[in-house]
Amino acid sequence: MEMFNFSSAESKRINRALEFIGTKEVELKPLLAKVLLVKTENYIDECEQLDAYFARLGLEDGSARLAFNTSADGMHKILVNKEAIVDLSYIYSVVSQIVHLGNLDQFNREYGNIYRMEADQAIADYYYEFLLWSRFQAMKIATRAHALISWHEVNGDEPPQDGKYQFSQVDFPVEPVGDCLYQLVQAGGIGAWREGFWELLGEMASYFGRLAFYQQEANPAAIDARFPAEPIDETIGLENALLLYGALQVSRDYVSWKEMRENIRRSVVAMQDFGKQKFEQKGA
Repeated sequence: MEMFNFSSAESKRINRALEFIGTKEVELKPLLAKVLLVKTENYIDECEQLDAYFARLGLEDGSARLAFNTSADGMHKILVNKEAIVDLSYIYSVVSQIVHLGNLDQFNREYGNIYRMEADQAIADYYYEFLLWSRFQAMKIATRAHALISWHEVNGDEPPQDGKYQFSQVDFPVEPVGDCLYQLVQAGGIGAWREGFWELLGEMASYFGRLAFYQQEANPAAIDARFPAEPIDETIGLENALLLYGALQVSRDYVSWKEMRENIRRSVVAMQDFGKQKFEQKGA
């Protein structure tokens, strides 16, 4: 992987962070040899330039943008927003997009050019469930990489003698989920509701991914006192949301995602049906 505009210390941390990605989780070789990683001060402008050649896939954020090249020999490009980097947050940004790259490569090889996929084919091939899973897995792995890099920054290069990392404090940003729930309740019509519903699913997948590094069961309230259980239950059904979390949690790699994708779809449909009924009752 070629890196541009990163300091030697930043490059060293990124390379070490990539070591915390399990080889069975994501197939990265020889992908990394075809990646250009660029930290830019002109993030928005450069993203707009990429849009002319690479459509957005729903995996972008304000910190980093992946241009996935479907050609077998093509180069992939990841833009990192210099303005959005605070402390070691670029570890999250880079690792997340690298994981998306590995996942997209496998999906693209199996189902064909993702940029040319029609809506009916996307549904038949579980593409939208795939995007949710990739967001979940990317955040879970990025959380691990960021946590371990942060630990080593304080404690040195050697791992703990007992092999167990301990963290004095962890934070789970739940505000994006809360904002989406609020927007869903305030939607002006069923069309806006559907759009907001998928935005909520994406934020929930990322939020659950953060949690999944720290717990083995789908029980968010056990480690996050701010988990919005009541608003979720009132809007899309708490049980349905936890079923989604559980299905994502056991999808540890691309193969296991394929085994669980029908369960992921069932939970999504259950949340959608529950939420639409609640929304329509409110408007009646």
